[in-house]
Amino acid sequence: MFDSILFVQLGSPEDASPKSVEKYLVEFLGDRHTLGNPPFYWNWLLRHIIAPKRSVKSAKKYQDLIDRAGVGEMPLLYYTRLFAKGIAQAVGSQIAVRYAFEFGAKPSIADALQELSDLGKKDIRVIPLYPQRSMVTTVAVYDLAKAAFEKYPELRMHFIDGFPQNEVWLEETLQEILKVWDKKCPIIFSFHGTPQNWVASGDPYSLDCEAEVDWFRRKLTAMSPDARIYITYQSRFGPVKWLGPYSTALAEEFGQKHEDLLVVCPSFMVDNLETIFEIDVELKDVFEKAGGKSFKRVPCLNANPHWVERFAKEVVREDLKGER
Repeated sequence: MFDSILFVQLGSPEDASPKSVEKYLVEFLGDRHTLGNPPFYWNWLLRHIIAPKRSVKSAKKYQDLIDRAGVGEMPLLYYTRLFAKGIAQAVGSQIAVRYAFEFGAKPSIADALQELSDLGKKDIRVIPLYPQRSMVTTVAVYDLAKAAFEKYPELRMHFIDGFPQNEVWLEETLQEILKVWDKKCPIIFSFHGTPQNWVASGDPYSLDCEAEVDWFRRKLTAMSPDARIYITYQSRFGPVKWLGPYSTALAEEFGQKHEDLLVVCPSFMVDNLETIFEIDVELKDVFEKAGGKSFKRVPCLNANPHWVERFAKEVVREDLKGER
C-alpha cells in the first residue's frame, strides 16, 4: 500500500535568464546518467566553458519557447503542475500528491520528500514522468530518489519503473494522433536520442521505443493498410554515435518528395523545449526547406483532463506493473 504519490519530471530552467539556463545545464549535463561516462575533464569544461557559452544562446530559445507555448512560463513546469493537480483531485485527499524536478527548477525531490514527511506520510509511490525506461530517464530518477530517501529513514519508496506498454498511455496518445492524421501522410515517431553504445550495455530504451511504435503500427494499419509509420531519434549531443535513423534525415527525405508530414514525440508526457522548439521550429524548417508541404506535430498529452482521469485510475491500482 502507499499513502502518497511523487511524480518526478526531468526539469527545466526556472526562467529564460542566462543564469537560470546555465544552472540547469550544469546540473543536467553534469549528471552521470545524461551522457554516460564522459571524460574526466568533462565537468570542468561544462562549468567553465560549455554552460556559460551555451546559456546565452539557449536563453533566447527558452524565451522563444515561453512565447510560443502561450502559458506565461516554461511549459514543462506549467503542465507538470497541472497534471499533478489533476491527479490529486482524481485520487482524493487521502493520498497526498506531489511533484518534483531532477534538475534546475524547484521543488526538488528532497523538497517534496520533506513536505510528505511533514504530513506524516510513510509509503510513497515514486513515478517518473517518462514512459520509456532508460539510464537517462527512469534509472536517473531511481538513483536520485534513492539518495534523497536515505535522509528520510521513516519513508519507504515504491518505485514505478516506466510504463511503455501501459494501455492508457498508448490509447490516449493514439486518440491525439487520430485527431490530426489524414490517413495518407507518413507519420514519424520521433524519440529523444541516446548514445548507440548504451544499447550494447543493456539499456532498454530503444526496445521500449520500438515496442511502442509496433503497437501504434498495428493500430494504425488496421485503420489504413497503407499507413506509413517510421521511428526516428532526435537531439544528438557530442561526437559519439547516437541512435538512428535521425529525425532530420527522414524529414528532409519526405520534404524532397514534397509530401506532408505528421510527427509524434512519445518520449514526453508534456510539451517542452524539444517539442515546441526543436520539432515545431527546427525540424519543420529542415522539412520545408527541402520542399515539404504541410508539417504537423501531435501535441503531448500535457494535462488533458481525459488523460489525467484515466492515468489516475492506473496510478491507484496496486498491481501497476514495474514497481520495485
